[in-house]
Amino acid sequence: MQAGKHELWVIETGSGKPLVFLHGGGPGCTSWTDFAPVLPAFTDRHVIMLDLLLYGRSSAVKIEGPRWSYQADHVALALRELGIDKADFVCSSIGGSVALALAARHKELAGKIVLSGSIPTQQGARPLTQELGEEGAAAWRNYYGGDGPSWEKSRHIMARLEWYDESKIPDSTVDQRYQNSLLDGPRLVGADWGNTGTPEDLGPVLHTVKSRVLFLWGLYDPFLVPEYALSLARAVPNGDVYVMDKASHHMEEEYPEDYSRVVKAFLAGPDEID
Repeated sequence: MQAGKHELWVIETGSGKPLVFLHGGGPGCTSWTDFAPVLPAFTDRHVIMLDLLLYGRSSAVKIEGPRWSYQADHVALALRELGIDKADFVCSSIGGSVALALAARHKELAGKIVLSGSIPTQQGARPLTQELGEEGAAAWRNYYGGDGPSWEKSRHIMARLEWYDESKIPDSTVDQRYQNSLLDGPRLVGADWGNTGTPEDLGPVLHTVKSRVLFLWGLYDPFLVPEYALSLARAVPNGDVYVMDKASHHMEEEYPEDYSRVVKAFLAGPDEID
């Protein structure tokens, strides 16, 4: 669908209060690959699965300007094009940073926000181990370097950086991630991470986010220790934290039922703590 001068790929299903899913930032990630396992729990909602610029079949375009704000402005354009005045957001990784930017820039559009493994600010950000931090930082470069993308490389990223128990990774998900990684947008990111826009620290605006935010963390997320989620909860006016044991970066895929129960309980609760 059209979002300003670009296009964003959107899948809609169901009816009810709008709920937007925003995916993570790994090669081949889309909102479908990340969140399809939890969809059965949200049949009472108008679900909008949206792929950010440079991901899936959304526009392959070099982003000029701060990456989170640029993406957030285009999500806002897409929601208005769909006639949506306000929506809740459930997000993984980079999707969560985009949702926080949207909540700061387009407050009227943002209801509650659930995010996992996002890095909206570098302040206090610390990986689980230095080795995993370095591997995560080099993931895109390694995936598209050498002999280029492959099914095996795609699974390796999921096993090392996204799932707690790699034996649970479905081959079908690896198939989708690998095929998606061959599309124009992801290839543009793989050629130069700078194509995703200039680095942006949302730290200075987190206090303006009026949405109630749940920082839903995997205890063994390789990118960020749970203590970082606590620092984010302190930075926003209405922040909650839930830490899931034996979980990594993609809880929504590995534990869809547990993940959905936590998210649904949060979304059903009050907009803020009295």
